[in-house]
Parts: sequence; C-alpha cells; structure tokens
Amino acid sequence: DPGLEQDGGDDDWGWEGVLAVAAVVWASLTLGLSSLIFPVKVVSDGPIYHLYFAARWWKEGRVFLIASPFGESAATYFPANGELWFAWLMTGWGGDRLARVGQAPFLILAAVAAYGCARELGAGRKASVVATALFATCSPLILFSFEANVDTIFVAGYLSAAYFFLRYGLGRDGAPALALGGLAAGEALGTKSIALVFIPPLLAAAVWIVGRRTRSIRSTVLLSALILGAALTTSGFWYGRNLLLTGNPFYPLHLQIGDVVLLSGWYGPGAMRNSVFYIPVGDWRALTETVVMVLDPRLVPLWLASVLGFWAIAGRSRDRDGWVWAFSAAAVLNVGLYWLCIPYRTQQRFMLQAFGMAVAPTARLLDRRRWLPGAAVALLFVHLLTPQNWPFPGSPADVPWNLSPIIPDGMGALLPLAPRLQRLAASGFTAAESLAAAELIASAAFALMFARACSTSWRGGRTVASLAVSLAVVAAVAYGEVAMVGPDARRLFFPLFPDFQAGWMQLDARSGPNGSRVAYAGTNIPYYLMGVGLRNDVRYVNIDAHHNWLMHDYHHRHREQGRGLWPTPRPGWDRMEGDYDAWLANLEADRIQLLVVTRVNLGEGPHNAADAEDFPIERQWADAHPEVFEPLHGAAERDPWFRLYRIRPRREPAEFSGKRTSSVATSPARRG
Repeated sequence: DPGLEQDGGDDDWGWEGVLAVAAVVWASLTLGLSSLIFPVKVVSDGPIYHLYFAARWWKEGRVFLIASPFGESAATYFPANGELWFAWLMTGWGGDRLARVGQAPFLILAAVAAYGCARELGAGRKASVVATALFATCSPLILFSFEANVDTIFVAGYLSAAYFFLRYGLGRDGAPALALGGLAAGEALGTKSIALVFIPPLLAAAVWIVGRRTRSIRSTVLLSALILGAALTTSGFWYGRNLLLTGNPFYPLHLQIGDVVLLSGWYGPGAMRNSVFYIPVGDWRALTETVVMVLDPRLVPLWLASVLGFWAIAGRSRDRDGWVWAFSAAAVLNVGLYWLCIPYRTQQRFMLQAFGMAVAPTARLLDRRRWLPGAAVALLFVHLLTPQNWPFPGSPADVPWNLSPIIPDGMGALLPLAPRLQRLAASGFTAAESLAAAELIASAAFALMFARACSTSWRGGRTVASLAVSLAVVAAVAYGEVAMVGPDARRLFFPLFPDFQAGWMQLDARSGPNGSRVAYAGTNIPYYLMGVGLRNDVRYVNIDAHHNWLMHDYHHRHREQGRGLWPTPRPGWDRMEGDYDAWLANLEADRIQLLVVTRVNLGEGPHNAADAEDFPIERQWADAHPEVFEPLHGAAERDPWFRLYRIRPRREPAEFSGKRTSSVATSPARRG
C-alpha cells in the first residue's frame, strides 16, 4: 500500500476507516455463521447444481458431466471453476461445511482488489477503506457471498484482473502483472458463462494499455499473447471440453447470422426471451429500480455523484484523473452490458463488478472533504441496520423508487439488531432469542476489535489475546445456537421447505447409515437428496434406451433431423420418448435402490409434467408396477409434492419392449 499522491490530509484509516471495516466484518461474520452452521438455503443455485456437481465430483474422485434436466439444463456445460473450488473444499474437510461459505475468501479478494485500484489512483487510505466497505456490503454481493453461488468468485477475478492491468498501465509493474491479470481474467471467464459478455472488453482494454505503453506492434502482440495464454490457462479446459464434445466452445449457446450457423447450440437470445428471468431491454423503469435496489436508495446519490465525476469539480488536475474517468466509464459499461446483452435481467448479481470499478471514483470523492468519510460511514450503518424503505412511511410498495412490479421491493436489514432485541424483550428473554441477540452483539465486538487491530500495528500478545477471547465468545454463542436445534442432524442439513420437508425426512431415514443409490425425477434441487453427510449417491436416470446420453447427444440427433433448436432454454429432447422397460434397465444398470419423484416446476419446462398433478412420467410407471416399486412415502400420506419408492431387486434383467410411451405433451418442435 504505497504512499501515493493524494489530495492531502492524514493518510491513515481514522475512526471512519475502523468503523467501516468493523461494519463489513460484522455483517460477514453474522451472515457467514448462519450459512456455515445452518442448512443451505433453497433460494440459491447451490442445491440446483453448484454444490450438487461438486459433491458428486468429490465422492467419485473425478470431474465429469452431470445431467441437470429439471433445473438449469445448460449447467452441465457451464464453466465450473467455482464447482471445482467447492469440490476441493469438500475434499479437505470431508464434507460440505466449508463449501457452504466457499465464496467468502473471494469477497475479501474482491474488496482488496477494489481498494488497491482506489489507492493506485491517488485516493487516501481512509477514503479507500470506506468506499470499499460500501461496495463490499452491497446487499446482493454480501448476501450471495455466503451462499454456494459463484458470482463473488467471478467478481473477484474481474476486479483482480483490472487491478493488475492498472498496475501495468501506470508503469508500476511489467509483464508479470499482465500474466497475473490474464490469470485472474481467466478465473472469471472459467467461473460463469456470462463472463463471455464482460471479460472480452476487459481484455481488449488490457491490449490497448499494452499498446499505449510499449508503442511497439511486436511488443503489443507478444504481451497480448501472454495475456490470452494466461487467461486460457485458468479457463480453457471448460471451453475446450465443450469444443471437443460439441464443436461449440460456448455450448449450448447458438450463434447464427442470417442462414449461416456459426456455432450450433440449442438456444439463442430468442429462447432466453421465453424465460421467467427475462425482462424486455426497453423496460428502463425496471433497470432503474434494479440499480437502486442493488446500491440501496439511500446510498445512490453518493455512488451517482462519484461516477458522474463530482470528485473532479474545482479540484486540481492530476496525472491519474484520466484513469479514474476510465474506471467510472467501466462501471457504466458493465451495467450497460448487463442490460443490453443478457436477457436474464432479473439477475442483478450479474453486474456487481460494475460497483467494484466505481470504488476508485467514490474514494476520490470522499477525499474531497473531511466530513464526507464520516457521513458515508453513517450511511453505511443505516444501510446495514435498517430496511431499505426506512425512513419512508408506509409499506415497501409505497416508496418513491418502486418503478416496476417485476422488481421485488422490501429488502430488510442485513444486520437485524433492532428486531432481535425487540423479539428478545417480547419473549421474556428465552434462551433462543437470547442467543440470537448475543450472536449479533458478540460479532460486533469482535469486528470492532479486529478492525482496530488492522488499522494499527499489532501490539503483541494483548491484541492477539483480546481477539482470541472475543472470537471464542462468538464461537460459544454459535455452539449454543447449534445446541438449541437439538441432536437431530437432519435439522442442520434440510432447510425449512414445507413442500419437500416430509419427503426429505423419509428419504434420509430410509437411506441407511452408509447411504443408498438414489435416482430422482421432478425436483430441481437434487443436492438435498444426498442426505446428512452427503452419504447418498444421487443421479438422474434416462427414461429411454440411451443409458449414458447427455443433452448434447440428444441435441445432435435432433439437429440432424432439422429440429436442433428449442424455443426455451430448457429443452426436453431427453424426455420425449419414454420407454418403461428401457428406464427400468437403466435403473438396474446404475444399481438404484431408492427412487424419488416430485412435482415439477412448470417454469423449468412444461414438457416434464405427465399428469394433472404435474408429476413426471416416472410416478405413473412406479405406481403402475408395485411389484418393482414399493411405495415408502407419498400416496398414503396424501403428500401433494413428494413420492418415495424402494426398488425391489429382480432376478432377471429387464428386456427392452421396443414400445415407446410418450412422457410429455407433443414437443414444441412437432406442434402444428
């Protein structure tokens, strides 16, 4: 953290920096403990494929393609650096405990990279720390950083690449910075498929920086090759795999100009417009509300003033001002790319790197007046401790920024200290409410001590002892919360999800101490079927004679028949030609012992429903053959969501009948 050119003033954290770091640590500790101890939340992509893929790789000791027919079908072919990281954490721990909060180190990395960029561009330590804290506590960023998603991993890679490219552009480092920037950019590119929208402009900027500094075509070409090679080192495996399997590195994305197919996949922008996650590009009201909700409406004026360049008003011009403007432009560009190029515009987490780029101009603005960092810290605590609609009266729907019914309102406090204290008083100081309040208070004390220790030189044993004692108190409170749950380990694995709760409990009870081999159909969250300790071997089993086929195999066959595009991102080629005998043979080949069938989510593909209750065809087959499928849960309990069967072993292997039984309505490709 070199002493760089600034606008003057003391270059230390000050009380504002200490409180800002304490706020980030407090929020992170509170959210992180919850995710570390309690069940994985249903709302993230973790139980759909991030954790599910990682757990299967860990259990089988290899990386391989996994079908995901009832959730995100394309996830099979997504770049998977994040899942590989989660699998590594599972390998080291022997379970999923650390993987549940596996993104936490990358929140630190993203914050450090944003802080580093601000410092390189002349902002003081205090202003840089406060601006970084505002970024790190953006609601979707800090919330998803403690879920098993991979968005924070992507953001960290993007911002780290920007930092290293900036260092090279400023002449502070040489070619090694470009290599590190390329590796970081590749880490992002190998983590999320949407990186294909954001990383190429960043790499193009890096090439421009190289050309601007070297003034040599030969050097520019060689150093650009270094950047590209480094990026491919950390991302190339996933795209190379897709290229070898399908001929399309970006599979299943379909690219076509006129009648010329450049890359064959199963969906393009038109199909994505049929998704439940789609918002029309012209809906500027939804865009405005999305940005406001991400930043917190009470902090929007500060962010907006920073990006618009208020830091440059009536100030002396400095050499690095052009770079600050470039970072402001990059922030706007990332928001623009998100809205213009990604039809899934409900997913605001796809643009969080934009606000990391805005840290530098925000820090420069906070440097302009002595009172600004303190005011920003006050707003930071308002952001963390109160709902976003405070202090506006009425319901969240009545706030001035409620511009679109598509965008949900009512973001609550990230640190619900006041509600917990109110519940504590109302409960008569019960043990459960006392522990909940004590967790927040103990975490706050540790966060403040930690921030103060980081802002000054370590004072030997006293500082270490104080931190150890406060952390021990936090751990004791967390242990008390676990003890309150009781001895049933299932309550720490299965979330409170009424639709599947009874079925999950029955499955876990029937799986045996060493687990069972489980096939599933219908559910898009197969991770929970693995049970306590991830002891079950869970997989989807094809319902036709193609036992080992994946979606690209089905797509290849239908493409040869002239039906290679599906109208939505959730194709159903693998569900079109069901054959009971073939399915049963596949179950036996995989030595399946238990079968789980749940109602399908019609939003993930109406073709998956085979009856009036929205169950897939597997339920009809299982109910029609009680000599093979012993009902364990569902029908007798009148469970409208969940069916569990034990598969009775058969002496003779099943023979294919050759008779096809359609499991779905007429496929969209065949509708007249």
